[in-house]
Amino acid sequence: MMGNSGLVDCTRLSPNHSGVRNHAIDTITPHCVVGQATAERIADCFPPAVYDSKGKLISGREASCNYGIGYDGRKSLIVEEKFCSWCTSNRANDQRAITIECASETAHPYAMTDAVYAALIDLCTDICRRYDKKKLLWFGDKAKTLSYAPKADEMLITVHRWFAAKACPGDWLYNRLGDLAAKVTARLGGVAAETETPKQEAANTQGNDAAEKTIWNRLKSYGLNDFAVAGVMGNFCAESGFAANNLQNSYNERLKMTDAEYTAAVDNGSYTNFVRDSAGYGLAQWTYWSRKQALLEFARQRGKSIGDLDMQLEFFWKEVQGYKAVLDVLKNATSILDASNAMLHGYEKPADQSAGSEKKRAAYGQGIYDKYANKTPVPTPTPQAPAKFPYQVRVKIPDLYIRKGAGVNYQKGNFTGKGVFTIVEEADGQISGNGKIGKWGLLKSYQKNRDGWICLSLGDAVTEKV
Repeated sequence: MMGNSGLVDCTRLSPNHSGVRNHAIDTITPHCVVGQATAERIADCFPPAVYDSKGKLISGREASCNYGIGYDGRKSLIVEEKFCSWCTSNRANDQRAITIECASETAHPYAMTDAVYAALIDLCTDICRRYDKKKLLWFGDKAKTLSYAPKADEMLITVHRWFAAKACPGDWLYNRLGDLAAKVTARLGGVAAETETPKQEAANTQGNDAAEKTIWNRLKSYGLNDFAVAGVMGNFCAESGFAANNLQNSYNERLKMTDAEYTAAVDNGSYTNFVRDSAGYGLAQWTYWSRKQALLEFARQRGKSIGDLDMQLEFFWKEVQGYKAVLDVLKNATSILDASNAMLHGYEKPADQSAGSEKKRAAYGQGIYDKYANKTPVPTPTPQAPAKFPYQVRVKIPDLYIRKGAGVNYQKGNFTGKGVFTIVEEADGQISGNGKIGKWGLLKSYQKNRDGWICLSLGDAVTEKV
């Protein structure tokens, strides 16, 4: 065994466990608490289970977990890693899994704070590193996961809903598990594995020439160049396979409707929860309620089906006008990758925004470019020499935030103050709320826990290399 995490902020041990594990740890199972609780309060949720002489529970709970993450990102140790917790309604899973309860909202989709998600990434990274794992794997499929024999350097993700009639860990976290796996694997220096292939991406290999040509010609008519059109279409390809009536895969099963049945039910009014059902739909897989409401109103104003391709293209062009940073990149695109990444990080914003997702979507765009564009050579980025670490930077302002991870989506810490600081690692991450990506540096004094990053892409007026 590899002990317990040094990242915990408090220890409140519960006696609710099955003793020393009978299986090596090769799995992490994150859960949702269903409440914005503190790390201490999560630990208090598992009072000792007390039984009468006949073995009947008379007080306490037959439940526990290894770790809890409070709403503010603080972490508690509740059951030592060497012991099997009672957490996932499945003894075999608990014997091999480190279980983590995360503070969340109390209603669907059980959203979690940025601080919780950042802490979960940190904790999973720490767990994997201590067990000599280089990859955290999320397959998104119960049968595939439970039949898979992880290699010595691999750690799996499982979820509670696979073993009991529960929503846990909630759709908010469930839809981000691919992103969690990718971020942790990147920190470990491994290569991210492919997650479950959605049906729309499988359809991409079969082609959809009529829709492709319509989309290409319409986007070109808006004045976008070939690089921009290919970047947009690479994202549409990944989201929906160019099927304007595409319903998010998991909702076909949940709602017991095909894409065509769902579309018809929205059109004829027999299905009235289109706006609020949180299901991705259409070319861009519009999901958030306000965007779906705008799409529905736009379709009705035009007298068109919600799944009409021409209507959705017109709606996309109207909507993207409000995404200034994305539109600026598209109007001045010099490569497919730039246009594709602008769409990925600034417009689509899926759970998985990893380097692997960037590569995949740009590759789809390249395929479209090769098929439809004038044969203008695609610019090849100039390779950059790897940065040499450590090096020093001078911070020129007093209020540059130190963040828990590489990006503005991570929890803020203290200010650096003015001075010279040593950088031991670099990583790409969001530098603004609109999804723009830039360079971040890990401060030497935070190297042990990897939880102190500063932005290096704010210009020479903020930071400069010494």
